[in-house]
Amino acid sequence: MVCVLVAVRFEEPTRLLVGANRDERTDRPWHPPALLLEDPPVFGGRDLVGGGTWLAVNLDGAFVVGVSNARLGAPRGERSRGELVVEVARQGGLSEAVALVTELDLGRYGPFNLLVADASAVWTATNEPRPRLQREPEAVVVIANDPLAAPGQRVVRTRRQAAAFVAGDGPADVALRSLLADHEGPDPLCRHGKGYGTVCATLLELGPRRVVRYAFAAGPPCRTPFAELPLPPPRYS
Repeated sequence: MVCVLVAVRFEEPTRLLVGANRDERTDRPWHPPALLLEDPPVFGGRDLVGGGTWLAVNLDGAFVVGVSNARLGAPRGERSRGELVVEVARQGGLSEAVALVTELDLGRYGPFNLLVADASAVWTATNEPRPRLQREPEAVVVIANDPLAAPGQRVVRTRRQAAAFVAGDGPADVALRSLLADHEGPDPLCRHGKGYGTVCATLLELGPRRVVRYAFAAGPPCRTPFAELPLPPPRYS
């Protein structure tokens, strides 16, 4: 599963917007977002081939985990990167999720780029070409299947466009929705190909200790409306 993940963090008020396009074979089966775990409540779509998910949000901890494969497919014997997302997302909060990533043997998984974030901080991790975990200092973070240290034009262009709407006066969520549907350039954010392309998209907004909204388009976002999904209430202790 290949995702383009766009995370935009705001300081006043503190919040995080996340947009994700999932690029995949059009015949690969999946289920739309629902509860993946009940305790703790982890919400996201389900990949029916590799298992796990491409994007998950912990409703109690109000943090999100997303993955983009740095190489399509995983050799036999490598662990599912989708299951890695669920395992990280089931932690008690962002700090626990980041701590788990530092403890795991990331070499047991196929090459991946990982996003772990809440409204206060954004972290990225990869195991390609070697394990790396870092807190991102910038307000706009974009990852795809390029190496994190050598982003391609698709990532560079998307980061530039996201930074432009952050600096503007318009509604950031509307701009992010339009960005996910973008067809600019030879390698656009919303892809259409024979048997492969952008199969769905997600828009998330997180506040401090709260998932504000979860919108999902069950098809290419250029032609598929986003639907606001009802979420189970968090269980604060």
